[in-house]
Amino acid sequence: MNYIEGMKLIDILDATDIPVAYRISFLTNFWREPLLRRMERDTGLIRPELTVLICLSFRDNLYARDICEITEQPSNTVSRAVTSLVGKACITRTRDTVDTRRQVLNITEAGRAIHDDLMDGFSRSEARMLQSLTADERETLILLLDKVARDVNRWRGE
Repeated sequence: MNYIEGMKLIDILDATDIPVAYRISFLTNFWREPLLRRMERDTGLIRPELTVLICLSFRDNLYARDICEITEQPSNTVSRAVTSLVGKACITRTRDTVDTRRQVLNITEAGRAIHDDLMDGFSRSEARMLQSLTADERETLILLLDKVARDVNRWRGE
């Protein structure tokens, strides 16, 4: 047995000065990474492309700059994802009629079908992750995370 196998996960969680942020990151990594690897294998999409699809499934007629602002992703990352998704017929990119330098992005039916299928799998995975919590605990967790998330403008970018 190597050192990693002998460590208990709780030892890692209790050994940090950032107990909340570390736990959120820890859970995110163990939940998200296997899903993203499966997504890439099954659909050929990578994480930045999923990010664009999520944004465009939420709101029509976005610019790449909007997606950068919503997600804190660099513009080159979003630009590459947009180009790839246009090539995969998952989104459309058309000239803005008001400012022809800008391009308006929209999700296609094919892109929405991929998005919806992925979100269904992600939702099932989240439900499995949260099975150890009662319904009341899940509701409290959502409320607390929501409170911190909605306060992001105050605490980010110190």
